[in-house]
Amino acid sequence: MPSKSLWQLNVTDEQIRNYFSLKHSQQVPYELQKLFEVAMANKGLFPNMNLASGSTYKDFIDRWVRNYIEADNNPARMKSATPKGSCNDPAVKAIVKMVTQVSDKEADIQESHHNLFMSAENVQGALLEEYIDSVISGYNWIWCKGNTLRAVDFCTPDGMRLLQIKNKSNSENSSSSSIREGTNIEKWYRLGTRTLAGKKIPDYKWDILNEIVESASGMPCNLCEDDYIRYVEEIAIQNPELITE
Repeated sequence: MPSKSLWQLNVTDEQIRNYFSLKHSQQVPYELQKLFEVAMANKGLFPNMNLASGSTYKDFIDRWVRNYIEADNNPARMKSATPKGSCNDPAVKAIVKMVTQVSDKEADIQESHHNLFMSAENVQGALLEEYIDSVISGYNWIWCKGNTLRAVDFCTPDGMRLLQIKNKSNSENSSSSSIREGTNIEKWYRLGTRTLAGKKIPDYKWDILNEIVESASGMPCNLCEDDYIRYVEEIAIQNPELITE
């Protein structure tokens, strides 16, 4: 199915507003109503969507609303991980086994742990957004869950502050970073790296995010790594199926 933006569907602002108001405005959460207004004020913020040939702007709006509702009803913290879709590579295991001089059984354990770490990395981005939302929703920020705004994960209700969240400084390719060019979308990442006594160690960026939140709300914010770790630990205890080998 081709990827289309709302503005490729031959529609006016008035038609979009009328349809959203008649079909959805009374049923959707306050947050999604505000996101609709933010996107209407800056039309490029509506994401591209894969739609069947012949789809209309009504199909786009219905899918847009549904994506948010599904994300709201099925948070990452409650999901079960999908097992790997491919087998482990025996050659990789053979290389590690010979270099580390471990037994075949120990190599199997290391391989299993590697798969668990990869599974945890896959889900962590969504958990990071959930943690941030659990705090800054009280500061009048809105979580743009369900890919409701293009390249934006959080915004203020007036759309004046648009924020993209990344877990690491290197977790973005050039094509995705180019989406922000010419926009006022700010980027924040949680984890950088610094060198101490010749050793690479984590360099957390929570103070920068706190400044962003505070500058928009006027209230001090205290997002921090310790709270985030406690958050993900509690989720892992409640839902051990969060990751899988």
